[in-house]
Amino acid sequence: MAKRSKLKDPGLLMVLILAVYSAFVFAWWPMEIYLAGISLVAWLMFFGLFIWFTLTVIYTVWIERIEKNESD
Repeated sequence: MAKRSKLKDPGLLMVLILAVYSAFVFAWWPMEIYLAGISLVAWLMFFGLFIWFTLTVIYTVWIERIEKNESD
């Protein structure tokens, strides 16, 4: 079994994407901006759910392909 570089690990990339998105949301946290009567932060957190779900699917497919290639 070959060792993979930690820098090429899909999990690291996914965590970095989530950290950047979280930093963006928290940057807006103290703002009093409302869209359709709902805080902008609430909208960002709502759309974040779709981003997290998409990242989960991408990660699962990606890691399964890596493991399949390693086992071949």
